[in-house]
Amino acid sequence: MAATGLEFAANDYDRDRFRRVAAIAEGIAALAIDAAFTPERPYLADVGIASPKTGCTVAAFDETAKVVLIKRADNGRWALPGGDAEVGSTPATNALREFHEETGLDAAIERLIGVYDNREFASVSPYHFYTCLFRARIARGDPRPSPETTDVRLFDPSDAPIDMSAMQRAMLEDAVANGPLPVFQ
Repeated sequence: MAATGLEFAANDYDRDRFRRVAAIAEGIAALAIDAAFTPERPYLADVGIASPKTGCTVAAFDETAKVVLIKRADNGRWALPGGDAEVGSTPATNALREFHEETGLDAAIERLIGVYDNREFASVSPYHFYTCLFRARIARGDPRPSPETTDVRLFDPSDAPIDMSAMQRAMLEDAVANGPLPVFQ
């Protein structure tokens, strides 16, 4: 928290306060964790700077070129299935896990379509994040909603619902185009 505070502090008073909080936190951690760095007890005093979150999303198509879309439970909008990346998993593994959790379907990844920066799409999210978009083929399963989704459907991409964010719509268009090179901002 101190590193994030330092990143966004607007004045010397706040910067000083966050430096002191970081020093206190490092001292407490040093009391509780061995000073020797080992893979079993990875502690580094350098907590880094505030950085964007990472998400992993899948544009999965069936044999008729229809794409799987979800209706999100949190905001009621349609989107490609995906979510936050978890530490210790590759982007592709994260994407497939999120896809299965949100749709009940399994898929096989074909390729990376691109990496998307939400700030380039006028996102109103309070978080800055990058999303890795993968193109995939549906492998098996029956579509079903989850705690994160109220609906799961296959759509002809040209008939996708209007209620999608600008970034979601751009990702869908890029996945359909399936250009030779990954997209990025």
